[in-house]
Amino acid sequence: MDMLYENILRNIRRFVLMPPEQEEAFCLLLSIKKIKKKEFLLREGDVCTDEYFVNKGCLREYFVDQKGTEHNLYFAIEDWWISDLYSRTQMAPTYCNIVALEDSELIQVNHLALEKFMEEVPALERFFRMSYQQSLVNQHLRNLQMLSMTAEERYIYFRERYPKVANRIPQKHIATFLGLTPEFFNTVHAKVMRSNRKGYILSNFKM
Repeated sequence: MDMLYENILRNIRRFVLMPPEQEEAFCLLLSIKKIKKKEFLLREGDVCTDEYFVNKGCLREYFVDQKGTEHNLYFAIEDWWISDLYSRTQMAPTYCNIVALEDSELIQVNHLALEKFMEEVPALERFFRMSYQQSLVNQHLRNLQMLSMTAEERYIYFRERYPKVANRIPQKHIATFLGLTPEFFNTVHAKVMRSNRKGYILSNFKM
């Protein structure tokens, strides 16, 4: 089996197991897509037709409001999935953009081909159902954080839960993800670095 797809198969095996022949059939649906830093995977107005698994690299998904302000919604690094659920399932133009923060290598699978395959392979359908459920949990948790945490606490939580992401993404992008202006974020960042405050935030929002 092509070693290019070993990472995505390992990701799936965390939750479900498919026999070798089903894994091989699944791999026939896959292709490799490489994009350069600052290159767009998806632009506002496009219709998203694919799921993407990050083999290498880092991407961000963001929305631009009527004032031209960017709001980061999601980041993806190795072993994470990225797509636009609304556009993909509704076959409607997306409101978002997905751009590479680093040179990236993605494993691409067409949504319609995947849907058909999952009808024949319930184990894979279960994997994506569990993945979507986890995404909903993460979004719910983020909403709770925005309502109940201070800016400092949100930043500490982000650094504790996603240390590999926090160390690879420019601080201006982390700021908008946390709902902060870059200027205020600089103050929060400096305060957190001085105090080295950590430990209890993550346990309060244990998943």
